[in-house]
Amino acid sequence: MSRNFDVYLPLERAYSREAMLAVELLDAVTLERITQGVEVTATGLTGKPIVNYGGLFVWLKEDTTNFQTLLVEPGPRPFERVEIPAAQVNRPLHTVELKPLANYPFSPGITAIRGSLIESVPAQGVAPVPIAKATIRLEWLDEDGATWKPSPATFVTDKDGDFTFILRLAPVQVPTLDTLGNMSIRLFAKRAAGAEKHQQFQLLQGRVTDATYAWDQLQ
Repeated sequence: MSRNFDVYLPLERAYSREAMLAVELLDAVTLERITQGVEVTATGLTGKPIVNYGGLFVWLKEDTTNFQTLLVEPGPRPFERVEIPAAQVNRPLHTVELKPLANYPFSPGITAIRGSLIESVPAQGVAPVPIAKATIRLEWLDEDGATWKPSPATFVTDKDGDFTFILRLAPVQVPTLDTLGNMSIRLFAKRAAGAEKHQQFQLLQGRVTDATYAWDQLQ
């Protein structure tokens, strides 16, 4: 009795086909490739992607003239939805780091902030007013005690003002730590209208911190 087997294309061939698009999905926390549980769509292309042996989503023998948007729907997985205009997609290979939601199962040793940005601290019994679509970025204090280093990542608050920020340092990057293992951090929030404010605080390295930031208390 014959049996059907999955057929995968070699990784090196994923880049070499003419008029083709390849997409690499990475977990922004672990940097591992994601191949299952998500839906990847390229609007304007007639075919659907296949996952090759190397873990890339590839469209083969496609005319990309009508390519409009790259969409990544995470489904039940704890990542943000991604929508990228075709003009911003690198070809033939584009890498997307999927950003975690607040319910992401962080492993020990990860430095991250599960935060909320609101207008002001509300009175008891009053719901806070969230600030949506604000861009969040961080700076950390270098071991020299004087130089503030920017984290390359940025995150955007959702409709509820929530965001999850991962602070990932290279082995050669060494922050200033106090006796409790806290890093000195500057968090910057920039509203969609353009105004930016910040707050400086201590953040425990290697832990996930839950915090709420009120716009009227930022500097």
